[in-house]
Amino acid sequence: MEQRKKENRSIINIGTSLMVVILIGMAFAVIAALAISSSHNNYNLSQKLKDHTDEYYTASNFAYEKIAASDWADQEFTIDINENQVLNVKVVSQEITCWQVENVSNWEADSTQPVITIED
Repeated sequence: MEQRKKENRSIINIGTSLMVVILIGMAFAVIAALAISSSHNNYNLSQKLKDHTDEYYTASNFAYEKIAASDWADQEFTIDINENQVLNVKVVSQEITCWQVENVSNWEADSTQPVITIED
């Protein structure tokens, strides 16, 4: 009788231990998948920020070249940064009085989230 109890107990302990190991393995897999997804999204965001910064500094350098070419004469002009933004520049009395980035189009989100609407 006692030997049967020992056999039953060891089978239960092995099953419980196996379940714990499987659950821990699944938890690690989920954490790894979330980490990969998060790092991919961060990379995409960083790439967009880099592209935007490059566009801004390209327009900024062009504006400075234009101001220098005119020997800091009084002028007002806009330079396209990208399809959504322009750089407004105004020079008065050999001094930059306006250096402003303006949006020329409406902002659109990159992705949409499903929204449930409840109608009466």
